Amino acid sequence: MAAAVALAGCSPAGAGPGAGSKTGPTRPSTTTTSVPPTTAPPARGDIDDPATVPAPSGNLPDPFVLKVPGGYQLYASQASLSGAIIPTAFSSRFGRWPATHGAMTKLPPWATVGFTWAPDVRYLDGEYVMYFDALAKRSLYYDAAGHGLSNYAQCIGTATSKTPGGPFAPRPSPLICDFHAHGAIDPRTFLAPDGKLYLDWKSDNNAANPAPFPATHLFAQLLAANGLSLAGRPHLLMSADERWQGHIVEAPDMVVARGRYWLFYSGSWFNNTGYGIGYARCSSPTGPCTDISVNGPFIGSNKEGVGPGEESLFEGTNGDWWLLYAPWYFDWLGRANRPIAIAPVAFGARPYVAGTAS
Repeated sequence: MAAAVALAGCSPAGAGPGAGSKTGPTRPSTTTTSVPPTTAPPARGDIDDPATVPAPSGNLPDPFVLKVPGGYQLYASQASLSGAIIPTAFSSRFGRWPATHGAMTKLPPWATVGFTWAPDVRYLDGEYVMYFDALAKRSLYYDAAGHGLSNYAQCIGTATSKTPGGPFAPRPSPLICDFHAHGAIDPRTFLAPDGKLYLDWKSDNNAANPAPFPATHLFAQLLAANGLSLAGRPHLLMSADERWQGHIVEAPDMVVARGRYWLFYSGSWFNNTGYGIGYARCSSPTGPCTDISVNGPFIGSNKEGVGPGEESLFEGTNGDWWLLYAPWYFDWLGRANRPIAIAPVAFGARPYVAGTAS
């Protein structure tokens, strides 16, 4: 059942992947095949050792890459209370980014310091639009009658810049808050084959921790053509209903590949070894979606690390796909780094970790 929604206001060594579904400065292609292509998909890789592309070290959770003129722009979540608000870096070589700097140097008036997460960027109508979530000020948690709606909540906001590296100027009002579900997080845009732009996001019910808390939900919502406002109601894509997910699904990212819609997500608590990446098959950009990862995650703990998640997908020029994710879980008592892993994925009857040519 959907929660109530309250809205507020070897490629790496060479050229690398090319323009994908999220790119600039030209708008992405809106064409796709209506049936799966007849070309054979790539060979399978090693799911226990999937990351094959060089990636930056350090604490860079929620990685996201945008194809930009001359190369690739990397974005990540704020990794600590004193860290950059949305770190970013540019490189002409996919997977080989230098040190990051802050893409957004100030918060919007509705947000408070720290916990600025899950950047997604698109080039729309002559500017780069960033989607992110941030911790809302407590004054927003109350309704008109003064009743508290949450004890903690993230809201999804937007910011704009003329250049992909920023600085991004945050807009004064949040896009989605969903206080009745303890907030909204993990925005990710999806450009459908018909040219309509959608925002996928998570209801943050588990922010009501400790358990028990309601299962979290993933939604899709139509955006205006400029990407700066909502143009439709939320549609439920899927909910956390498998045992391994621990009542949590998050980090939604929808793609269309070989004529089919796939929704990738992360399941379980991000700070434990059971965290993993799953996927569902969807009938349309607004669902419904059928969870395929019913007995366990698509990618779980492996040689790259324990508790992988916070994934995003990037499509290359030749139809190759790359999965970016954080391979190490956040250990509250020890190791804190969540570096980036980049694995090749492919699509047959189902998605799978692909091998690469030597």
